Amino acid sequence: MRRSSIFLLLGALLLGLLAVLAARMAINNNGPAAEQEAPKAFVVVAAKPMKFGDKISPDMLKTTPWNGPVPVDAYTSPRDAVGDGERTALREIKEGELLLPTAVTGGAGRLASSTLLGPDMRAVSVPVSETSGAGGFLAPGDRVDVFLTRSFGDDLSYAGAIVQGARVLAVGQTSDTSQSEPAVVKSATIEVTPAEAQKIALAQQVGQIHLALRATGDESRVPIQTATATELFGMRPPSKSTAPEPATPAKVAVRSDGTEVRVVRGTETTSYQVPR
Repeated sequence: MRRSSIFLLLGALLLGLLAVLAARMAINNNGPAAEQEAPKAFVVVAAKPMKFGDKISPDMLKTTPWNGPVPVDAYTSPRDAVGDGERTALREIKEGELLLPTAVTGGAGRLASSTLLGPDMRAVSVPVSETSGAGGFLAPGDRVDVFLTRSFGDDLSYAGAIVQGARVLAVGQTSDTSQSEPAVVKSATIEVTPAEAQKIALAQQVGQIHLALRATGDESRVPIQTATATELFGMRPPSKSTAPEPATPAKVAVRSDGTEVRVVRGTETTSYQVPR
């Protein structure tokens, strides 16, 4: 065998060995990474977009791999997400969005407002109009301040804040947070503490309720002094006349017992003896 053929054979063997070593190194390097990237669990997501009020059905859901810690309240099977078959969407749910219990509810085919309330909170409804309800621009999820206006005849009119930063749960009978069109309704349901609910219940009996819309994300609480028409606008009731009232003529009563005559003028009594 020629020397050149021997060198070519050795070179080919060396290249083969290098290729084998490179392949083993690649396998060893990719093995742990592949194991780390492998999903540890599956979660339920929306298979198609859902609108507010849509009933949840199995064909609207699917499972997908989930990398990392699974949320505690996430559904891991479509059967758990569908439940008794009466669950409905509480808001708009996008395709591929992780399905959580806070986004759905159920119970006799109706929406349960109680699931929207925070711990130890109450829901109260207040009457609103186009002028007292922010012109129809209230929407579920907004924050509002509640003001009471009351008038005591011509002597005193005042306005004061009784609740600040209350969350709007529903406008009319709609609690869809994806609502985008303004609507004039007759009532708004807001989330308040028990003490605030007591204030609002009393305020509706003694005066008028007005809602002031807050900026998105504004949850501040600031002191607001009660305002009166006199302080703000210098409006005072007409002054009463200082002219003296005309004297009321005294009522005279004459009483006699035969020997004495008593004349009563107002609060004064005068006696006269009558000789026999």
